[in-house]
Amino acid sequence: MRSQKRIILWARLLTVFVFLMGVCTWIVGMRVYKKTFKTKPHEITMQRFHQRKIAKLETYEHQRFMVESTKNKYNIEAIHISSKIETNRAMIIVHGIRGNYYDLLPVAFRYLEDGYNVIMYNQRQSGLTGGSTSTFGFFEKYDLEEIATVTRRIYRDGKIGVHGFSMGAATAILQSEENELTNSVDFYILDAPFHTMASAVELGARYKSQTKIPMWYVLFSGSAVSKLKHRISYKDVVPLEAMSKTTKPVLLLHGELDAVTSADGSRQLFSAINHNMRRLEIFEGEGHCTAHYKNEKDYFERVHKFISDYV
Repeated sequence: MRSQKRIILWARLLTVFVFLMGVCTWIVGMRVYKKTFKTKPHEITMQRFHQRKIAKLETYEHQRFMVESTKNKYNIEAIHISSKIETNRAMIIVHGIRGNYYDLLPVAFRYLEDGYNVIMYNQRQSGLTGGSTSTFGFFEKYDLEEIATVTRRIYRDGKIGVHGFSMGAATAILQSEENELTNSVDFYILDAPFHTMASAVELGARYKSQTKIPMWYVLFSGSAVSKLKHRISYKDVVPLEAMSKTTKPVLLLHGELDAVTSADGSRQLFSAINHNMRRLEIFEGEGHCTAHYKNEKDYFERVHKFISDYV
């Protein structure tokens, strides 16, 4: 009788423990989720913030258009900007999380001046593009593939590159696996990508001093909530694996002092590339995606040297 009571008692204690652990995991996971998956900025707000850049954009021939994302079942907001130099080269520029294509218009202007037409678009969860949350490149890679396909139709015999920043760079890496079949993109320029989603979340948590809870539990909880909400765990977003499959030229750029995505991640990505058409450029004293505007001359000299050597 006592033995039976003990079994019942332990069963109840175990049930309570599992329940409490589930509640704690949900609370911690939601905290991580809210820090990593943000709501989209409003299109009008973005345009007001970037008025000066838009004024310069008006000096170039450009066309705004929408592209259907067949896999994600929504429309992608994009813009095609023509260089004033006659050229069949094109650069697709991809912004990062919580960003939009207006942020990178200065990069677009530089490419336009250097003889590249530019295609830019708002990733999911930005501007008029669909999607309620970002997924660190998991679903975003299909949108980039759609944009690359459209760009290839326009510049059928031209050289087409992708220049991605932060999560946009990770999106480009994940899309590069798709590109092995479609061959829409000729080369990749990747500024401050992360090599795994777990590493990006961990670095962000440490950067924001969320270290009172053991990091393994923070990552476990965040991944569990992500899986429940989007059917994606952190293990599903691993650019490092995709990078090992690309056969296209790759330039990796990273600030040594980056506290958002680690420069060490780019070193690992560089090592994973299985061909010699690759280059890694580390910018001393630079942080997360700062070199392209703080050290613009040197930055684009390295970009064009890479293109000259391998493209």
